[in-house]
Amino acid sequence: MWGSFLNMVGYRLVSGDSLLTSRSFCPNCKSIIAWYDNIPVFSWIILGRKCRNCLQSISYLYPLIEILSVVIFSLLILLISPQYWFAYAIFFSALIITIRTDLQAMLIFPYVTIALIPFALVCSYFSLLPLSLFQSFLGAISGYLFLICFDKIFYLLTHKQGMGLGDIELLACIGAFLGVHGWLVSLLIGSFVGSIFGLTQTMQIGSFNIKIPFGPFLALGALIVVFLQAFTIDIFDLFLMY
Repeated sequence: MWGSFLNMVGYRLVSGDSLLTSRSFCPNCKSIIAWYDNIPVFSWIILGRKCRNCLQSISYLYPLIEILSVVIFSLLILLISPQYWFAYAIFFSALIITIRTDLQAMLIFPYVTIALIPFALVCSYFSLLPLSLFQSFLGAISGYLFLICFDKIFYLLTHKQGMGLGDIELLACIGAFLGVHGWLVSLLIGSFVGSIFGLTQTMQIGSFNIKIPFGPFLALGALIVVFLQAFTIDIFDLFLMY
């Protein structure tokens, strides 16, 4: 159910529709979706992936985000100390929304990145995150500055935009919740997985002139960092080993 709500938030951020004024509706014909057609995952399967009213296909993003939410929040409860549940639940929700909007429209909104940095700072101060206030602040600042500098250097060398401001703000948010070490490892994982995906797409399409959303890979890296820390596994050391 929470994943379904995050789906709605992500879609309406992209479309510009209000989060408060109407029930769930079909993006194509705008008809209101009945409650029995709005059961997460199951309704998508039962309806044959189509709207009951207009028979247009329903995006795969809906079940993907709902299943992803089940996995992520189950791991949160199973692996993470209850002391950190609240802060990480907000952080993970923001990452899930980011995955949705970046996959749908290659957009990342500051409402779920930069806007959460003060929240992370407050949580770190009250020990609701496993890092100090200084570590949280330094993580946000350094993550932002690192990608800003990288993007500027890339532009000077290629005269092309390397990444969007949304990616930069997302890394700052990750740094606020995970610290310097956390954003660095998230970036390593995201770059590694994203490169493999990009090469695969390039070979399939036969062109290097493609744009790939980087936000989902950064979010994946951040999630991996959090859950591996629950096993006291330092993935940065694993990278150095190989």
